Amino acid sequence: MKRELHFIVQAKGGVGKSLHTYLRALSEASRLSLFVDLDSSTKTSSRQLAFLGPDRFEAFSLLDNRERLMRDLFIGYVESLSGSPFEKVFLDFGAPESEQLPALITRDIDLKEWCDELGMTAVFHIIIGGGGAYLASIQFLEKMRAALNSRFQMVIWQNLFGFAQFPALSRELEENCSVLGLDLRRFGDFEPASLLGGQILDGIRNGYALKDYPPGARLRLKKELRENFSDE
Repeated sequence: MKRELHFIVQAKGGVGKSLHTYLRALSEASRLSLFVDLDSSTKTSSRQLAFLGPDRFEAFSLLDNRERLMRDLFIGYVESLSGSPFEKVFLDFGAPESEQLPALITRDIDLKEWCDELGMTAVFHIIIGGGGAYLASIQFLEKMRAALNSRFQMVIWQNLFGFAQFPALSRELEENCSVLGLDLRRFGDFEPASLLGGQILDGIRNGYALKDYPPGARLRLKKELRENFSDE
């Protein structure tokens, strides 16, 4: 069985990596998937993914005893999963951990050869924030494009809430992805000031499973999953 390794990454903090991971976990509820929180700074996914239970969720630190990021720890951790029963492994990287990825890919090992030896395919999900986070998000995307060098599948995810007040940036992102041949997808169109949006965001913070939401919020979430994650 060839396992899928999914990297959820962005070196700019606060752009929606953990929101994306949560929605992904809801969409994978009936599948044999493992979710891993690698974010040593906020540990947001550790709270939001409580509904998965200990059998499908782990937290792992990539820091040594001096709080330094150790890329080798990541290699060892993933290799320890090679004999697991999970078909997919989703890795929620924090901003500092994401920043280390280009070096891991270009300096430490041949990542493609490593994945092949482990019997894994790797997919990189790069989250893009709007407003003041846009430029830094795009700069990290460019670093990842150069590091991956078209050897891996890369999906660009636009966090719609962050672009709500910036339609020009939204058009720019869409046009640039089209020119570069990048797969652009969207998620997270939740308005916090609305009833359903507020209920959904409260549920996310509290680590709700889909069944825990009121009917209206649950149906809105199902719509989000159906439209944005059903073909993943």
